[in-house]
Amino acid sequence: MHPATSLLRELVAIPSVNSFGQKTSDPIYSEASIVDFLCSNLSQLGFSIKKYTKNPQHPSFAAFLDLGKTETVALDAHLDTVSHLEMSIKAFDPNIKDNRLFGRGSCDTKSNMAIYIAAVEELLKSKNQISKNILIIGCSDEEFSFGGIAEVAKDGISADFAIIGEPTELKALHAHKGVLRFNISTKGLACHSSTPELGHNAIYDISRISLLLEEYHKQIQIKKHPVLGSPSLSVGLIKGGTTVNTIPPSASIEIDRRLIPGENPEEVIDEITKLVSKIPGATLSSPHVCSNGFHIEQNSPIAKKLKDACTCHNHQLLFTNAAFGTHAPFYSASAIPALVFGPGSINKAHSKDEYVPLDELEKAYNIIKTILCS
Repeated sequence: MHPATSLLRELVAIPSVNSFGQKTSDPIYSEASIVDFLCSNLSQLGFSIKKYTKNPQHPSFAAFLDLGKTETVALDAHLDTVSHLEMSIKAFDPNIKDNRLFGRGSCDTKSNMAIYIAAVEELLKSKNQISKNILIIGCSDEEFSFGGIAEVAKDGISADFAIIGEPTELKALHAHKGVLRFNISTKGLACHSSTPELGHNAIYDISRISLLLEEYHKQIQIKKHPVLGSPSLSVGLIKGGTTVNTIPPSASIEIDRRLIPGENPEEVIDEITKLVSKIPGATLSSPHVCSNGFHIEQNSPIAKKLKDACTCHNHQLLFTNAAFGTHAPFYSASAIPALVFGPGSINKAHSKDEYVPLDELEKAYNIIKTILCS
């Protein structure tokens, strides 16, 4: 069995499901076990390990292999997965069929972590081949809030360039929108629904705000990015009221605001705060997800590195952009050029029968080895 496939089977068998903000002591909803497993493996390979345990149930790590080289490459992959509950296959019992490895996280994105470690382990058998110091970063909570990479980035990341592991079908993802998520709340005054004039209806207020935001979405369409188009805003969740015969004393909505590169999240919050201030008593929460837009040119030095490595393995590198977010903006914010690259399709990433094609896994493994040696 290919070494990356063998390691991926072990990783898929370790549950690390994101609880999406819900508190639970169930170990399935924790990255702790997979972080311990990976850090043990990397330590044996000579990496120095730093764990990030602001939330012990959702740790992240940075592992550095100092080979005395002048250049350092960062290899990044998140460790959490989406829910396993509605899958049509056994989520944590990795099965190989038709040259595909099935299981939760096989595609998104434990495959990339398996590739990194297996490639390094093979190359360390002849150290003189490796031309770069290697920083491997494994993060928690990518699927919900980017909490893991935010904690690592706050501590500081030092590298000359970075590969962000995500399912891109071995294409180079060079641009995607950012995301800002937060809540807006209104307060009313409860009373019996038979005498509504004695109270204040919080749902009416949150409805007025929703309509203002609909107009705001239309207005920001004048902003254009040459690759990604316009930003957007949507109201995705609404809550309010207690019983149908009580005037609702509170209501809230959750906002999903997609950012194009160059937009400042703080300025966007200020825009929406001014808009919402038209409704007395309305308040905005602090963002629980905040990630900038990302864009790097197709002729950048890192793009040439990746393209040359692909060419060595008879793979023509194509460039693409996406609607979903990644860790890439956190590297850009640290002045580290990054590209997003990995095996598997985003269409299978959160699916009921998630899998990664093993031919793509093996090709990505060879490409990463070439990057580490070139």
